[in-house]
Amino acid sequence: MVKEEVVQQFIENDVESKSLESLFALEEYFQMHKDALAQGFIQSFKQLCLKIKEMQAQGEKNNIGYITYSMLRTEILEGRHIYLLEAFDNTWFFDRKECQIEYDASWAFQFLDRLESELEKRSKTYMGAITKPDIEKIKLREAKKYNLYVVSLAKYAMSQATALPEYSDIEREEELEVRVGEYLDISEIVYKEDTRVKDSIEMKEWLEEKLEYEYAYEVFSNLDLSHGDYEGIDLRYADVKHSNVSKSNLRGCILLGTKFTHCNLQGTDFSHSLISEADFSQSNLKGAIFRDVEGLSGLIDSTYWEMPGLTAVNFEGADLEGADFENANLKGAVFVGANLTATNFKGANLENAVFSVEDIEKVRLDNSQRESIILKF
Repeated sequence: MVKEEVVQQFIENDVESKSLESLFALEEYFQMHKDALAQGFIQSFKQLCLKIKEMQAQGEKNNIGYITYSMLRTEILEGRHIYLLEAFDNTWFFDRKECQIEYDASWAFQFLDRLESELEKRSKTYMGAITKPDIEKIKLREAKKYNLYVVSLAKYAMSQATALPEYSDIEREEELEVRVGEYLDISEIVYKEDTRVKDSIEMKEWLEEKLEYEYAYEVFSNLDLSHGDYEGIDLRYADVKHSNVSKSNLRGCILLGTKFTHCNLQGTDFSHSLISEADFSQSNLKGAIFRDVEGLSGLIDSTYWEMPGLTAVNFEGADLEGADFENANLKGAVFVGANLTATNFKGANLENAVFSVEDIEKVRLDNSQRESIILKF
C-alpha cells in the first residue's frame, strides 16, 4: 500500500472519529465555561488598550483602526497556545509601529494537544507508516476548527470588552474592526465600530435594495429605519443598536448574532428568520411577530460537528407584550426580566429557555413547555 493510501486510511479510521470526540468535549467545555472564559478574553483586550493608551500618550501610535487576535501555527506545533494580539492604525499591516501583547488560548487548544497524543498512540498500529510529520500536518489542519471557538468567544465577549473605560480612552478611527484569525491570513470580524454620521433615508434605501453579502457585520445604529421592507436580507452580526426599525418587514432574514439592543421594534415581522445569537435585550418588541423563527442554541446537529454551538438568543429586559412566537424554535433563549404580558408561545420549543421566577406565572405555557424551561431566581 502506498504512503498516501495509508495516511488516508489513518484519517478515515482513526482521525475522523477521534477529532469528533475532541470537538464534542471542547463544545461542552465552552458552553459550560464561556462566561468565565470571556473574562480572560476581556482582560487581554484591556491590557492591549492600556498599551495603546501609553503609546498614544507618547506620540508613538496613531488612531486605531484594527485590532487583531492571530493564531500562530508555529506556536501551536510547539504546544504553546499563544495568539498575537496587535493594534494597528488605518493602514493595518503597513503600520510598522509595533503594539502587541499575547493572549493564551490554552482553554481551547488543550483539546487539540490531547487529540495529537491520542493520534500518536493510534499511529503505532500502522507499523511506522504514519510519522510524526504526518500527525503534525493533521494537527495544523485541525487547528482551524479550534480557532473557531476563539472566534465564538470573542463575539460573545466583545460587547463587554468595548464597554471598558480603557477602550473608551484610546484614540480610534471612525471605523474600527476587531478580527480573529490566522497570522497574516484569513480572519473574521468579531466587532465593528463605525461612528460616521449616516443618513437614515440613504441607509433605508440601501437596505431595501436587498443586495447579497453587503450588510453583514455593518453598523446601522442610531437610525430611523422604520416601515422598511427588508425581507430576506442577510444582517448577520450587524449592529442595529438604538435604531427605530418598527413596523418593518424582516421576514425570512438571516439575523444570526445581529445586535438589536435598545431598539424600537414594535410591530416588526421577523417570521421565518434565523435569529440565533441575536441580542434583542432592552428593546421594545410590543406586537412583534416571531412565528416559525429559528433561534436555537447549541450544536445544529448533536450527532455531528460542523461549527461551534450557537449561543442563546437574548430577550433580557425586552418588552414582549403581545409578541407572537408561535411555532418558534427558542431552545436556550433568555427571557429574564422581559415583559411577557399576553406573549404567545403556542407550539414554541422552549427547551432550556430561561425565565425569571417572578414572571413565569404571567406566561401561558403548556405542561411540556413548563417542564422544559429553566427558572432563574
